[in-house]
Parts: sequence; C-alpha cells; structure tokens
Amino acid sequence: DTLKQQAESMARIIKGMKVLGDEHDKQLVEQMKASSDKKASPVRWISIAASFAIILTVGYHIYDYSATTGLGREYASAFPTSSIIRGEEDNDVSVTLTALFDNVANGEDLDNTIEQLEKLWTLSQSDTYNGYTTYEPYIGWNLAIAYLRDNDKKKAKSVLDRIIDNEKCAMKEKAAELRTKI
Repeated sequence: DTLKQQAESMARIIKGMKVLGDEHDKQLVEQMKASSDKKASPVRWISIAASFAIILTVGYHIYDYSATTGLGREYASAFPTSSIIRGEEDNDVSVTLTALFDNVANGEDLDNTIEQLEKLWTLSQSDTYNGYTTYEPYIGWNLAIAYLRDNDKKKAKSVLDRIIDNEKCAMKEKAAELRTKI
C-alpha cells in the first residue's frame, strides 16, 4: 500500500513539474513574441536559449532519477526477505542477509549496504561453497535493487545481466523484466 502511495505521489510530482514547465515555456514564448517588435541582441537570444536548455536538462535528470529510484522501490518487494531467509542455514548468515535485505527494501544506509552486498555477491560466486553460495541470486537481486535505489543504472544492469545468464536461477524472468524497464 505504501509503494502505491509513493508511486501516486511521484506521478503527481512529475505531472506538476510538467505543468510548471509548460507554463514556463508559454511565458518564454510570450516574452519572445513581445520582444520580437524590438530588436533583440544576440546575447539576449543566446541567454534565452541557454536558459531553456538548462531547464530541459535539469528536468530530464530529475525525471530520470525519479524513474530509476522508483523502479528500485517497486521491485524491492518482489522477493520478500521472509520468503528467502528461513533460518535453516548458519544463523550469522541469515542475520546478516536479513539486515542487508531489509535495508535495501527500506532504502536505508544504502552506501554501507551496497558495499557489504558487493563483497557478499563476490563471495557467493566463489568456486568453493560457503554460507552465502545458496543465496547468490538473492544477494545479486538485492544488490541490483540497491544500485537502482542509489540511481546507478549501469551497475544494476551488470548484476541483472549476471542473474539472467545464470541457467539455474529461478528469478531470471523477473530480472529480465526489470532489466528491460531500466
């Protein structure tokens, strides 16, 4: 329910930004029409064009940031921690992963969480079995989601590609779905 509310709020914000942008564009056009009777200097036209370019660039980056972090929030609940960690494995492993996965789901302490998940992602893929090997796809999934929540699409795509390429991975369809949305 919270995700739905957040998505609706984000949609309202984006719509509001578009309305404000349209109003600003309309004002610029009116100002340009009003000043067309007067001879405008090239500096003035350049400054108007530069202002318009800055507004478009900032608007795009805000939209892109919102869309990327929104995907992270949306897909964070795709594999709930309670369905992944059942406490059957080493208790230290389950406690560590539960805390990290909950941080990802809640968007908390992302820098530290990403750093730890990167280490565990590498460890889980090692040739020798360890307590994290069983959770390799889930560690990767949560790492990709954390990257998205941190607005790092390139790293998220890289991890998702690795999950998708894993023949034995049950979550490869969900990973492919998310990969196409990025």
